[in-house]
Amino acid sequence: MKLMKTTLLLILTLGFFSLNSCKKDNPQLGDPPSDADATFSYAPSVANPNIIDFTAPNGNMVNIWDFGNGLKGEGANVQGIYPNAGTYTVTLTVFNQGGSNSTSQEIVIDQTDLSLLDNPYYNALTGGADGAGFKTWYIDSNETAHFGVGPDPVSPLGDVPEWWSAGPNDKPGCGLYDDRYTFHLDAFKFDMATNGDVYIHNSFESAFPGSFQNLGDFTAPYEDQLGEQWSVVEEDGEATLTVSNNSFIGFYTGVRSYKILSITDSTMSLQYDHEPASEGLHWYLKLRAE
Repeated sequence: MKLMKTTLLLILTLGFFSLNSCKKDNPQLGDPPSDADATFSYAPSVANPNIIDFTAPNGNMVNIWDFGNGLKGEGANVQGIYPNAGTYTVTLTVFNQGGSNSTSQEIVIDQTDLSLLDNPYYNALTGGADGAGFKTWYIDSNETAHFGVGPDPVSPLGDVPEWWSAGPNDKPGCGLYDDRYTFHLDAFKFDMATNGDVYIHNSFESAFPGSFQNLGDFTAPYEDQLGEQWSVVEEDGEATLTVSNNSFIGFYTGVRSYKILSITDSTMSLQYDHEPASEGLHWYLKLRAE
């Protein structure tokens, strides 16, 4: 079944708007959205009662959705997929130049439909509904080029770490190889277990108190990030894996979205960006399932 297109828009919402305010900060920008602008309608889709069609009243505003199932979306007309029975709180936040406004409604899904979870990426990441329902991954330190960097945009060589790549166990004791990343199918939960520290790019040293230089970059104290969410967006033949809030995967470069270059039941290759994008870097990771 075709996976709905959803996009985590954390950078947009944090960079330009406040989710918690509908005040008009600058009168010259106009009035913020009204309650009517943020009051949405919804109905079960024709294809499946567990797929809900949501409609925002004003397509001229930026419409950001939290579907209450760990996934988010953008647009005036969107779909939410709910494989599991239950009650979900859906929130629409609308933005214009004057500010923002939000409303929430509860929807009730009467029956579980696990066929909606039968997606190749879901199955590979978690083991699928017929398996354990979760899977733990780690950086494959024994593999050549398990960590590396190349240009953004990519050169004619393609999606490869052409500028530098790590040899087997090149970064011991940095806080990279002992981290674990567990993807759960249930509610799309994501757990990042750090074992106390992480490996970060040197440009983020000031954002991680207690960090210290270690083999070229910095090791930083960092607590486990448990009970977060993950999502996969499939669009234009590419799949992007995103994790929520303060969780991330591998070497930290300021982002939480990763292009899936390849994935099997036991291996995964990721490409991701560097913030700010003006740095012109793509980073690469190879992971293996436990």
